[in-house]
Amino acid sequence: MFQVMERSITVSGTAETKKGAFQNALSQMKKDIAKNNPDILLQIEPQDVEVLTAKVSTYREKFLGFLFPRTRTRYEITIRVDVKIRAVSLAEVQFEEHAESLPPLQRVLRMR
Repeated sequence: MFQVMERSITVSGTAETKKGAFQNALSQMKKDIAKNNPDILLQIEPQDVEVLTAKVSTYREKFLGFLFPRTRTRYEITIRVDVKIRAVSLAEVQFEEHAESLPPLQRVLRMR
């Protein structure tokens, strides 16, 4: 019922700061694991982090084409994270079935 798995996941994140890009990638990791795993996740523990690509894009933008010029920076990072996942397998949990038959009036009253 309790499972421990190890998996390697590649995720990427973008933001206007280095810290924001890294945090965006790590939050994407949790979403990716939850989407691809049907079990109930108890803990996701990173074992190793490897930066695959890290890019900085700098561009200049102006309001109405010529007013108020400013320089914008955008950080993009792609990382590979080796994680240890602890989960409870729902396929192994046995639920007992209990069917309740109520008259229609009591069913309506119980719904409130």
